[in-house]
Amino acid sequence: MTEKTSAQNPIEHIRQLLKAKEYEKALLYVDQVGQNNSPMKNARGVCLLRQGKIEPALKLLRDLNFAGQICIPSDTPPLYQANYATALLMKGYNQEALEILSGLKARQHPYVAAMHETIAEWKRGLNPFQRLGCLLRLYPRKPVSLKYPPGSL
Repeated sequence: MTEKTSAQNPIEHIRQLLKAKEYEKALLYVDQVGQNNSPMKNARGVCLLRQGKIEPALKLLRDLNFAGQICIPSDTPPLYQANYATALLMKGYNQEALEILSGLKARQHPYVAAMHETIAEWKRGLNPFQRLGCLLRLYPRKPVSLKYPPGSL
């Protein structure tokens, strides 16, 4: 990708860096671009997730999703919500993550669909008592393992 192309579409440039597993370069590029809009905040959160920096990613994605409100506003993009739920899962906050994911439809974004598949597989690995808890929306703290890099642009 040329400099001109990356300047025209910074998110695509970040996507390519993430695909190449150049997580530090992607984060540096986000900082270099310096835009403080929602897509760039989301990109920064994804870079942090990919680097395993869960705490700062969680804070950034929480702020992005809640936008100063006490609940996630209904116009928050499903992808941002799924990325936040991913950070919550990586921190072990299954209850909160699965509450968010339960409000998202798989057709809203491919990453949301992947998260739903991951959760379905996770539930199949639970014992009957834990599955019953899930029906009551009481999710066990059993770790959820992702089969793909965390977060998406």
